Amino acid sequence: MASEQALFWQKKLVENQQILALIDAGQFQTSHSDVLDEQATAEVREWAARRVAECAMRIAERRLPPIVDS
Repeated sequence: MASEQALFWQKKLVENQQILALIDAGQFQTSHSDVLDEQATAEVREWAARRVAECAMRIAERRLPPIVDS
């Protein structure tokens, strides 16, 4: 059970880091291929950054190394 939880948080960490990378590259789109305006992009960036921080905290609580995105 603990390893399943750890894998869950590591997966979510990578997913949210990828969202931030796409935003930084100007390539983030919705599932309908819509490009977001500046305000919506800023809101998504803020949300993803909070999720990255939460995932990192959950991983640290379990003292597991994060998955390195290559």
